[in-house]
Amino acid sequence: MNLACPKSIPIIVVLLAIIVPLSHSEIPFIDSFIEYLEPWIDIPLFISTILDYFEAIYYPLAIPEDGPIFRDLANTTTMFLKVIATINMPPSTQIIDQRPAGLFLANVADKVGRASQMENKIIIQYLNDLAESTYQTGKKAEKLFSIGAYLINRIGNEITSIRETLSLDMTLSRRNVTFLSNRLNKLLFQVTEFRDQFKAIRMAIDDEERIWNGTQYGINSFYDVEKYFESIESTGSKIYKWKNIVNNLTIFKLGCLVTFEARRGIETALKITEQVRIKFIQTKDVIRGLNKKKIVRKIDLINLQGVEMLTEAVSVGWAEKDKSKIIIQ
Repeated sequence: MNLACPKSIPIIVVLLAIIVPLSHSEIPFIDSFIEYLEPWIDIPLFISTILDYFEAIYYPLAIPEDGPIFRDLANTTTMFLKVIATINMPPSTQIIDQRPAGLFLANVADKVGRASQMENKIIIQYLNDLAESTYQTGKKAEKLFSIGAYLINRIGNEITSIRETLSLDMTLSRRNVTFLSNRLNKLLFQVTEFRDQFKAIRMAIDDEERIWNGTQYGINSFYDVEKYFESIESTGSKIYKWKNIVNNLTIFKLGCLVTFEARRGIETALKITEQVRIKFIQTKDVIRGLNKKKIVRKIDLINLQGVEMLTEAVSVGWAEKDKSKIIIQ
């Protein structure tokens, strides 16, 4: 059959009329058949390739445009990576290590203070709860750093896949558009996962800060704890080296304050991440309409290469964030 012959058009239309609906079928047998093919054939890309072929034969090409789609993609991804790079979260181990310090202080209060007094019980409960809360925050930070390292690398891989699909002066085909849309889906997933991790750690810090404020305990935050330890110094110094107790109080206090300070960076990152998600969704919509309309220029490839280099740098820096302790003075 001569595919360029107009007589073949009805046959082609029939084939496409069968293939396209089948790719979205919910019939068990057809679903099983498609699942069988999927390891070897990307069905959407396969359909796009067929459509590209016949469009090239039967429809005149529109004049491609030099649109900014890849520049916008590069700028959006760069904005996200730069925000990630500036997050100043204490290492997870440093936050987790606050738990034993807090529990130790609670134990000192229990041992030195008069357990029958309500004030003593409140301070002990406050320190125990705050210590446990710092542990939960630390575990969320640990997960953020761990998953974040993987996600940053995946973002770099997706950008590389996009760049390697393109070549100078090529015009995007339907197959290219389908492939790019799939890559945008992956990027969107990775950014969404980052957003979820930011939300989780923000919530953990909020919970810790609520305990810190002391309202539910009827005390004036950590200030009343410090006053309490001053009041038991005369008795406590007979059991403990009190200078060490004071140092523990100071380090525990400043450790919490450093975490609270990091919340602002997390909040900023969360807002930017939401903006980036919206931009990626918009970019997906734009890409779907670029079949035969976008010509790849040198600046497009340069922009994407720049993102790849930035991703590598951010990945290295991110790994270091969870290793280098923040000095508390």
